[in-house]
Amino acid sequence: MTKKTDNHSLIHRLGSPLSRRNFLKLSGAAGAAVALGTLPRGLAQEPVTLTYWHGWTGQWEEMVNFVVDMFHQKQDRIRVEPVVVAWDQFLAKLSAAIAAGNPPDIATLFGSTAIPTLARQGAILALEDIEGVDLAAAQAWFNPSVYELGQFEDKTYGLSYWAGDNCLLYNKAHFEEVGLDPEKGPATLAELDAYAEQLTVKDGDKITRMGFQPTDLWLWGTVFGGSFYNPETKTVTANDPNIVRALEWMQSYPEKYGAREIAAFQTGLSSERAQNLDPFISGKYSMQMNGPWKLGDLKNFGSDVRFGVVPPPVPEAGMPTANWTWGDIQIIPNGVKDPAAAAEFVLFTGGVNDPEGYVERVTWGDRPINVPVSQQVIENPAFQEIVTAFPGFDVFVDALLNADRVGSPPVMAAAAFYSDRMTAMLEKVLLLQEEPQAALDALTTEVQRQLETMGS
Repeated sequence: MTKKTDNHSLIHRLGSPLSRRNFLKLSGAAGAAVALGTLPRGLAQEPVTLTYWHGWTGQWEEMVNFVVDMFHQKQDRIRVEPVVVAWDQFLAKLSAAIAAGNPPDIATLFGSTAIPTLARQGAILALEDIEGVDLAAAQAWFNPSVYELGQFEDKTYGLSYWAGDNCLLYNKAHFEEVGLDPEKGPATLAELDAYAEQLTVKDGDKITRMGFQPTDLWLWGTVFGGSFYNPETKTVTANDPNIVRALEWMQSYPEKYGAREIAAFQTGLSSERAQNLDPFISGKYSMQMNGPWKLGDLKNFGSDVRFGVVPPPVPEAGMPTANWTWGDIQIIPNGVKDPAAAAEFVLFTGGVNDPEGYVERVTWGDRPINVPVSQQVIENPAFQEIVTAFPGFDVFVDALLNADRVGSPPVMAAAAFYSDRMTAMLEKVLLLQEEPQAALDALTTEVQRQLETMGS
């Protein structure tokens, strides 16, 4: 697959629409990864024990155990011990453990924004520097845009389990209730706004059901055609006019429905991992952007919910389709006792040294989690069975692989700082405390200054 860049950003065009017949052609040399076969067995007298930090909780901790158990079944010389570390403390604890010389052997980062900072600090190892790691096989196996999530300054510091993306889930019963066609989700933002207004329910000034609420500027800035960073000039571009347009549209929701009213509504919501109390499954939202893992939750905890799935709506009919991708990136901290053993588990979770088993891991055996890292997996009959069993999963796959533009976190030393400051800025804008243009101008200046302080 040939990668193209758009607007000097990390937004990649994936080329013409992919038919399933053509997926393997685009993989090129990916067959080399399949030839690796299963991991060697019985090569050490005593197993090497590795500590693995991750932030998944609840049912998702069971998913991690499923992956680790599969690894143990494939070989007997490396044992992995998973440890849950709360995500809101994850980076602080990881940095402290590395500084103290007692890091975990592997860690999963939710998203790639911290990789450039950790790499610049020398806190994580580049896979190129670990003896025995076959990066050629990894590059052949991975979709290029997913592989790049773990890269910084021409080195590979991590590999993702899978590729996350966004689609719009909508409640068909709610559509029928207000006279909308339940088989036709919104294709443009004008339709999305109109549907949201019809679907929102109030009791006086109190919102009891929200038709829709945009919350992710990374996604919507990309959908509007914006670019967050220019890697060639090392320039932060958060105030790109298209990103300003996106944030103005996002702010139109608290302007219409009330910032305080939306905040009060959100206060009463359960978390996204609350099973049958999940805000979409419980009917609190009629439409919501979410990832393919939600299809499994709907089957397990919301089997009575009739829903549809459509790609992210575009600002105007005829505009390029777009999506945003991220990964759950496996990294190896500096100072681990056996980098080669840790790398084997990293390669395993990404499917490089066990491509057949990867189909089970990316579907947790029998349900969607995210889009596979490799085009080859799409062709696998076992994966196709999951696609067929979970209506809407094909939309998630297609909305990522066939999008005209796909954004991903900016690869820059201040990426984590950028993400944190954007979150704080977005909160103020959606509370109507700041105007989009001024807020994005200030964000651009602040992050650019931080980037230059860090030596870009």
